[in-house]
Amino acid sequence: MIFAIMAMILLPLAMALLLLSPALRPMVVRGLGLAPLPALLLPPAAWEGSISTVSFFGTWRYVLDQAGALLLGACALLWIIAGSAASRWLAGRGGQGRFALWWLLTLSGSLGVFVAGDVVSFYALYALASLPAYGLIAFGGGGAERRAGRVTIAAALIGEGLILAAMVLLAVNAPGQGLAIAPLVAALPSSPHCGAVIALLVIGFGLKIGLVPLHGWMPMSYAAGPLIATAVLSGATSKAGLIGLIRFLPLSEAMPVAGGMILAAGLVSALYGALLGLTQANPRSVLAYSSISQLGQMAAVLGAGLAAGAPGAGVIAAYYAVYHVLVKGGLFLWLGAQGRRIAAWQLGLVGFAALGFAGLPLTGGALGKLAFKDLAGTGATGMLFSFAAVGSTLLVLHFLRLARAPAQDPQPQPLSPAAWIAAVIAATLLQWTLFAAVTGDSARSALRPGALFDLAWPVAAGAALAWGLAALGTRLPAFPPGDIGERLIAIIERQATRIASAILRAETQAHQWQVSTLALAAALILFVALQTVFGPR
Repeated sequence: MIFAIMAMILLPLAMALLLLSPALRPMVVRGLGLAPLPALLLPPAAWEGSISTVSFFGTWRYVLDQAGALLLGACALLWIIAGSAASRWLAGRGGQGRFALWWLLTLSGSLGVFVAGDVVSFYALYALASLPAYGLIAFGGGGAERRAGRVTIAAALIGEGLILAAMVLLAVNAPGQGLAIAPLVAALPSSPHCGAVIALLVIGFGLKIGLVPLHGWMPMSYAAGPLIATAVLSGATSKAGLIGLIRFLPLSEAMPVAGGMILAAGLVSALYGALLGLTQANPRSVLAYSSISQLGQMAAVLGAGLAAGAPGAGVIAAYYAVYHVLVKGGLFLWLGAQGRRIAAWQLGLVGFAALGFAGLPLTGGALGKLAFKDLAGTGATGMLFSFAAVGSTLLVLHFLRLARAPAQDPQPQPLSPAAWIAAVIAATLLQWTLFAAVTGDSARSALRPGALFDLAWPVAAGAALAWGLAALGTRLPAFPPGDIGERLIAIIERQATRIASAILRAETQAHQWQVSTLALAAALILFVALQTVFGPR
């Protein structure tokens, strides 16, 4: 296990170093699909339900449990599929080394974060999964791409600042516990700062998973970058925020107030994402709002688990996320593989897989919804989850209608169809294979009449509603990608520009004092240093 963990994290970084050699660079680009392979050695170690812990140098700890193993395995598969497609996509394209560098750095953090067991390594790998994504989004070099990259980095930095504050409070509130995540989280419920820590964690990780109203960056990012990059950013790297909530929320302790607030925020995101996605005219943006809706449901599952004190909620949310990892990545890959004509079988397979987000029977997504049915409950909360499924149906049908038009997102070199086909098939097979291991129930339970009815009626209701809206010719108002977040981002950008201009003017006016100012600063630093070394103790 030690060697597999080290290889999983260090192999992509070693390949990134090899990019410095012009002779080896083409070989590295061709091998992008091989970089995640060591990660596939780790998930089987967690199927027995035990938690494996490895320490390095007495400080860095790596933990592999079922929730981490589920997410790690699914994300590794997506990185392999997309990496193989990226190698072919980059052939003959300029900037290969630059794209491969950002790809490998993001890959290392994206996979490593699922096994990080201490706050230092978690924070470092979480940042590595977020910050290099700028290079992937802005690879095209256009103004929209660079702006989307800047907004994404800004959201990542704000989130990481809040997460860092939460981690500091965790360590301060549990002196003597070291930096391992598990004991720090176990001590959190008795801390006087428990509410503040949970709020910081939810907002910080909520920025990563696009919880409303922290979602504005996501539609902008997904609509701008290359489709091959958006596939892994939407499917894999967004799950760094999910594993953060799973790791740092004290799910074994019943906290009705905090859990209820997370549950409410998740359901609001689920419904809001479905509704606002219907106002989008770009299939990419529709998929972005679908991610906001689906990730909101995963957060709601964790909130319900925290409210009830159900430690198994983390595994259930991770299992539900497996389908989203591969299918959402596959849908972006499909957009990149479109030609002039779309075959009927392609549209049928894509529609079947995408309606799994709504719980269409026989899909892997239906199994995910059955897995969290007990946490969702049968009252008002359960009905809201069903309404979210209705909204997901509407959103998927809207996406399919937009995507039927060929060349919605033309590329000089289309992606290989094998990539998206492999992703959606892997998602379905994994869900059916893992259902019994995760829930303790047979997958045949998904074929019972009661289960089929519970899954089918929201899909049928959404389809009927979509038909009715189309028959009436109802058109929803158009919103820009990011909706209210777009306007907030524009305000922030204007204010930042004004502040930067004021700083530049002040710097110009003070230029004549530059030498004396530097000398004064150096003298102050020297004085403080001398006082520290030779002053009274």
